[in-house]
Amino acid sequence: MLGCGLALRALLSAICTYLKDRVKVTGYEAGGHVVLWPRPGISEKVVIERAAAEGVRVYGLAGYRLRRSDRSGIILRYSRMNETQIREGIRRLSAAFSP
Repeated sequence: MLGCGLALRALLSAICTYLKDRVKVTGYEAGGHVVLWPRPGISEKVVIERAAAEGVRVYGLAGYRLRRSDRSGIILRYSRMNETQIREGIRRLSAAFSP
């Protein structure tokens, strides 16, 4: 397991490598998780299903909202993963954001 700062750097590096401009990343200041905001038109439900098919578990923001929103948001937890697991997970996850 990596220290929080090292894990975050590995995660952000993998996101830049594999997801590039397909998502905006927020929430990393809190540590332990980040939120990915896909481009408009990408379904949260579809991303979760595709990620699961790739062996990656992610969570949508829909269940945490008080009101319905058309904006998709994906929560990634990374605090209990090593650098190899983080990179491989993001590589697999990138397929879920393909059109």
